[in-house]
Amino acid sequence: MRTIAVAAVTTLVLVLGACGEGGDRDAGASADPAPSPSTPASGTAEPADDTVVVEVTLADDGPTPRGDRVEVEIGQPVRLVVSNRSSEADEVHVHSDPEHSLDVAAGASGELEFTVDRPGQVAVESHHADAVIVQLVVS
Repeated sequence: MRTIAVAAVTTLVLVLGACGEGGDRDAGASADPAPSPSTPASGTAEPADDTVVVEVTLADDGPTPRGDRVEVEIGQPVRLVVSNRSSEADEVHVHSDPEHSLDVAAGASGELEFTVDRPGQVAVESHHADAVIVQLVVS
């Protein structure tokens, strides 16, 4: 009787395991998803045609740009390309809903891509310098 129970449990585990392996793929996921046009597979890729790219330099005397207004359409991708040339780490923070942030070590670079789905003004700021980098005007 014990041998039959062990065999039944083993068979059940094998059957359930086989179902679980293909379950995600049936739902549309794949083991090797193709990157979207605005998401690089590795490294830096060219942005999608409608992506707004803002190049940001963080320095000991503050960020560049500083307080510029940038026009963005609702749902349009925005990519911040950040180079931290200051002597301290910094956080670039996007005051949108939901909020986004990027930590950048001193001497390092980073990118942050996001969209804003509501009209209005969205501040992008350097927390270390306590300064507005750009003001996104979303319409």
